[in-house]
Amino acid sequence: MRKLFVFIGGVLVLGLITLIVAIEFFSRQPRRFTGKLEDVFPESVAGWTRKPLPFATSKAQLAEVQGTLNYSQATQFLYTKGKTEILVYVAYWEPGKASVVDAGTHNPDSCWVNSGCLRADRAYSVSARVGKRELLPYEYGEYIMPRGGKQNVIFWHLVNGQPNRYQEQEVGWREGMAGRIERLPLMLKDFRTYGLNQKSEQMFIRISSFAPMQSLLNNPDNAELFYALEPLGIFKDRAWK
Repeated sequence: MRKLFVFIGGVLVLGLITLIVAIEFFSRQPRRFTGKLEDVFPESVAGWTRKPLPFATSKAQLAEVQGTLNYSQATQFLYTKGKTEILVYVAYWEPGKASVVDAGTHNPDSCWVNSGCLRADRAYSVSARVGKRELLPYEYGEYIMPRGGKQNVIFWHLVNGQPNRYQEQEVGWREGMAGRIERLPLMLKDFRTYGLNQKSEQMFIRISSFAPMQSLLNNPDNAELFYALEPLGIFKDRAWK
């Protein structure tokens, strides 16, 4: 009986190793997005001023952020016009860098809620347009900040250029082993959806503002700013380069 358990254990370990190797092999896909994120953000949009916002105030803090998110590139800029402010944050993972479930849990429902925000509203896979152009379905949320004020947020987690669905996500995922156990249903969903290619090319785009998001999208004066972000792949009529 003991030999049987040892044999079964050996088979499971071998199977796990084979699966890990297979995932790494299938993750070696060509990149669709080949540019630099900083080059995507327009320096000049009529009526808007652009300001880069650092993720941290020291090299140690920046290294901690990068170690947690494990991204290939990330940046964020604040656009201001009059009293309207729009913050655009983007993180990019090249193929083979991070699994879908790991990259996908770095969203406002987890990061912001775990930092003290209260989620006040949420909508999934929302269809919308900017002018005559149709956006890819986005995730929408309203979050009350710890120091007051409400941030209206839309975001996309693009996997190989297509939106990852978030209905199965919970609020406030924990870190570490406890969080991984909680996310097991998501991992099973990802295997059904993406097969062995779990470390696909991914992009996370978050647009937030104190102003109502739908009014920003519907205002023709803001269209040029959103159109300038098209290389990120947020419009249906233009995929990643």
